[in-house]
Amino acid sequence: MERKGGKYLTENVSVILHWNADYAEIPRKKLPVVVEKSYEPMIAALEEWRDGTVCFNLTGHTIEFLQQNFPELIERMKELVRENTIEMLACGYSHPILPLLPKERVKKQIKDHINLLKKTFGKHPQGFWPPELAVSPAILKQIKALGLDWVTIDYEHFQLAQWFGNEYNPFERRRETLTEFLVKAYWLKGLRRVKAYLSAKRMMQKANAEQSQPLERVIISGTETLKAYLSSVSWTYSTQFAVGGFVPIYTVKMHLKSILQLKTRILPLYASDIEFFGYRTMGPTPAKPQSLVNFLEKLKENNIYTSSPTQIKDDFWAEQPKNICTGSWAPNKSLEIWTESADNRELIRRLQEIYTFLQKFGWKKRIIAKIEPYLRIVENSDARGWAPLPERKQEAYSALNTIFDLLEKEQKR
Repeated sequence: MERKGGKYLTENVSVILHWNADYAEIPRKKLPVVVEKSYEPMIAALEEWRDGTVCFNLTGHTIEFLQQNFPELIERMKELVRENTIEMLACGYSHPILPLLPKERVKKQIKDHINLLKKTFGKHPQGFWPPELAVSPAILKQIKALGLDWVTIDYEHFQLAQWFGNEYNPFERRRETLTEFLVKAYWLKGLRRVKAYLSAKRMMQKANAEQSQPLERVIISGTETLKAYLSSVSWTYSTQFAVGGFVPIYTVKMHLKSILQLKTRILPLYASDIEFFGYRTMGPTPAKPQSLVNFLEKLKENNIYTSSPTQIKDDFWAEQPKNICTGSWAPNKSLEIWTESADNRELIRRLQEIYTFLQKFGWKKRIIAKIEPYLRIVENSDARGWAPLPERKQEAYSALNTIFDLLEKEQKR
């Protein structure tokens, strides 16, 4: 598509909003406030907008919470799904780190979530949002086998997978990721922090230019491939900063200008937590949900449409598939943030005991049905990860103890 004067214009942007009622840093007693300040205002803004398609990813536990406590919000979402203002993406039911699960649990977590989406919203999902964008080729093969057409993968993880071999090889060094740089800048003080953020702005502008072609394919097994939609931390942060209005050095006007200078079928404008609109913040105050929709309207004025990757023709995705490795969207693109701590190692160790028991009994459906609600809690990534509240860890340990009690009774049958 071209603007007046013959200059090429970005055709589409995507927005993926991730909803997680098990959020590691949010106390359960605060969830009604999250609904009031973030969830409901975003739905209200989209009801007024209805001028494109925004992708939602609600975990199974989030849907359960809303059905029990805010059923009217689910009903409003159903209408927006019917008219294609919202497209639901599949994920693991309880937000687990999929590469850390045995294949039987990966299948169960994904299949249960797909079935819940079909039952609640009446449509089989086409896209998949891996919790924490944690994937491996083995996981991607299972995702495709369950009838999903495309998967979201972190852009920097994808880029590293094309050339970088081993974090622990002393003769090999990877470049610092944008997230790692921003984390360091966050902890600086005074003038050093200002200088770091100015450097970060330049890095983000460079990364935005590099991360503007998200329609890829990845090899999962032999000649078997899967469409991979690359989610950009850089574009996500840039969008947060711009529409939030709390970073004077990066405004909506600057953000729009940078988009108009690109040539792409679809741009990964935002792909992260919905809570950053209305509840959480990277600045003095949270960005309002309406501010995101207002920016989408500005894009539409420039003939840039809000679309889902599902709506992009198959011919526009990369023809040549690329390699992918195990990784995530964590700062160093590994899984270590969910494995390397005393609590994480303990939870993984105890889960392995449970999996060994289930495997011994042939993964009997009767046994799994008894422990499933508790197993989902222990497998949830939010008891580990970024900054889990003590209550989130205790939920996992309590569920773990309940499972062992149930399995002990099972052994005595």
